[in-house]
Amino acid sequence: MTKRGGITRRTIVGSGLGIAVGLTSWPSVAATPKVKIGAIMPSSGVLAFPGQACVRGIDLGAKFAREKYGLDIEIVHADTQSRPENGRIAAESLIRQGCTVLIGAWDSGATISALQACEAAKVPMVVHIASATQVTSQGFTQVFRYYPTSLTIVRQSLVELKSVLGTLKDPPTSAAILHLNNTMGQSTAASIDQAWKEVNVPLKIAQYVAYDEKAKDLSVEVAKAKASGADALISVTRVNDAIMIARECIKQGWDPKMVFSPNSNGVSDKAYHDALGKYGNGPILSALWLNPKGADSGKIIKMFATDYPNDWFDANAGCAFEAVQIVGDAVKRASSSESGAIHSALKATDMKPVLMYGENTKFDEAGQNVNCSMVMLQGLQGRPRVVAPKEIAEASLEYPLTPYSKR
Repeated sequence: MTKRGGITRRTIVGSGLGIAVGLTSWPSVAATPKVKIGAIMPSSGVLAFPGQACVRGIDLGAKFAREKYGLDIEIVHADTQSRPENGRIAAESLIRQGCTVLIGAWDSGATISALQACEAAKVPMVVHIASATQVTSQGFTQVFRYYPTSLTIVRQSLVELKSVLGTLKDPPTSAAILHLNNTMGQSTAASIDQAWKEVNVPLKIAQYVAYDEKAKDLSVEVAKAKASGADALISVTRVNDAIMIARECIKQGWDPKMVFSPNSNGVSDKAYHDALGKYGNGPILSALWLNPKGADSGKIIKMFATDYPNDWFDANAGCAFEAVQIVGDAVKRASSSESGAIHSALKATDMKPVLMYGENTKFDEAGQNVNCSMVMLQGLQGRPRVVAPKEIAEASLEYPLTPYSKR
């Protein structure tokens, strides 16, 4: 666990009282509520790349929110070590330390685990990223998920894919689905199966191929996908395995016309492009993304570049940043750092995203954000570029995928 927060006059003056009451929270009557936020991320292990990006987004989000909402915010970080079962352990520890609202946990399994602790302690949790349907379908009363369900993401992604296919000369005719077999991967694969029929995507699904998230070699799985005869690859990945899949395609001489990923990491991640270089160009990813034309976007992006000059402000950091703004808005409206008051304020949330592209954030009775706006990214010139929607596009879609052997 590490603690990160601004040292302010209020913090210094109030430190003796904090010790006296054991760092527990109390309803705030001051104009500037003090709130301790627990952040659960996979900062180490196989999910460390996105987990560390989320940590950067949380810390920058707190820095921005202190100014925007006039709050005294302390962030306490917890690392799940990329183990789903550690979600509950982390949540329980943060709650014992006096955190009255949590953000996390990126991985769906860890998120569900953490929510069990939140439910028992009646502490609300804003889920910045985690797409498995179970997060908001199991009756948790403390969940407020900003991120869409896998079915929502996939359905909207496939609508965009169908639209794009209709504009292509010599489009692909069949697709192999290569996906993780963890909670997120299985949920997304099931969503693809359902939404594919609903949207009526004009591609035949040749085969589903699942793989373990801890796999060190995906040669067999890529060979199966290639052997299916598909000329398009639909992948559901984390960043590490997205890199492995690309390398196997190169090694095995498989050049699909299109690589498309809904609800995945890869194209959007710096680690992906650093590892693959020119071979990272071409694949398409449908994702939540930053709004480059937002009122505060320029200021926020400059802040990030100053604090983290060697990193990218990606969707992981962006969603984590947005989650802090959601909490800050709720605490400000509640004028309290008490969990129950924050919970009530979160239920009444109706706010325009501060950084991310999309419509107002609102939560339904299950705790799910009712709005979802997807952006289509393509790896171009070593970075993710927005190719849709048109109003925020940075480049035009390139098709077909340039064969790896000709790069």
